[in-house]
Amino acid sequence: MIRKSIKIEDIDASERLRELRPDWVETFAEQIAAGEPLPAIEVAAKPDGKWLLLLGAHRLAAHAKAGRTIIDADVSDISALDADACRLREVKGNLVCAELSVLDRAVSLAEWKRIYEAKNPLPKRGRPAAGENGEKISNIFVERFSAAAARALGITERSVQLALEVASIDAEVRRKLALHEVSDSQSELLALARQSVARQREIAKLLLDPESGIAYVDDAIAAIDKTPAPARASAWEAISNKFSKLKEAQQYAFFDAHQDAIAIWQKSRKA
Repeated sequence: MIRKSIKIEDIDASERLRELRPDWVETFAEQIAAGEPLPAIEVAAKPDGKWLLLLGAHRLAAHAKAGRTIIDADVSDISALDADACRLREVKGNLVCAELSVLDRAVSLAEWKRIYEAKNPLPKRGRPAAGENGEKISNIFVERFSAAAARALGITERSVQLALEVASIDAEVRRKLALHEVSDSQSELLALARQSVARQREIAKLLLDPESGIAYVDDAIAAIDKTPAPARASAWEAISNKFSKLKEAQQYAFFDAHQDAIAIWQKSRKA
């Protein structure tokens, strides 16, 4: 790839898979203002002489916020006219990012699935035979993709399948909740994904309303259905439940990490 300094105003950063996180943009902008260099973004050349952003949306926004008009960019060999190749580059860049929320990762996997499906079509099948499970047939592709993605990412096929279920959340709802706390909770997102689109939008409205006092999907469902809110374990109970399921080595690592607090607790018990 060739590195160039290009005008920020000439870069098309529209229709990205992830919403920008203002705190990241602010942090990067402060680094830029302090003279700390950031890695170059990656772009593809457009026929009109301008550029399509492939990687680095937060860095691009931070440069603009810091008042910069020029940014260093690596020019990819990918053609900006190859929409799937450009999207796949963005997807793969996202998936190696440790800071992805559960929702961001799910959306990236779903987009990868779409591109994978286009490049690896299933053989055409006739009508299901009597007694054949239609749902199983519809999942044939998902199973194939899950295996491929699991191998590439070093995760289980089940993890891929759950991520694809999360990504099935209505696109409008996903955008609205991208910066909400539930965006980083798989259990909350799965509970949301299993509701109808109309109910998903009602739930999102309640979650985003600061006056509703609702922070969880099941509480929003209870409010919509006018049923009692489910009992919720206190913070220490939730930690205790998770701790009890850890392997011995992981429990010891927890003890090591909290040995000062444990020592204070032991001392108080002896008093």
